[in-house]
Amino acid sequence: MPEEKNLDHELLKLAAKGGGLDIEPCTCRDPKWPFRLKGQSGVRAHWNPLINDGDALKLAVELRLNIEINAGGVDVYSGDLDEGLYVPVSGDLRDCTRRAIVHAAAKVGELP
Repeated sequence: MPEEKNLDHELLKLAAKGGGLDIEPCTCRDPKWPFRLKGQSGVRAHWNPLINDGDALKLAVELRLNIEINAGGVDVYSGDLDEGLYVPVSGDLRDCTRRAIVHAAAKVGELP
């Protein structure tokens, strides 16, 4: 489980970079909120698009992602990426959609 947590942290860092956001470690010690928007405090500063619909939507809008949701999974397309990204559904469709958005943003964050 700690390995998955570290992978999610790296994914979130890349997604923030892709979305042009400055984040920093959150000091609240709640594991659901490993990051906050830099220079802000309080619950509105918390940032985790893997669990927060609003944070994921902001990333999708900022990156102008095209999202196609179907029974089998979620396809995400961005003009910044050469190819689309597909995330199969495993459980909750909303969770899958958030994860697809974060993965696409992270791919943009990996670009030079």
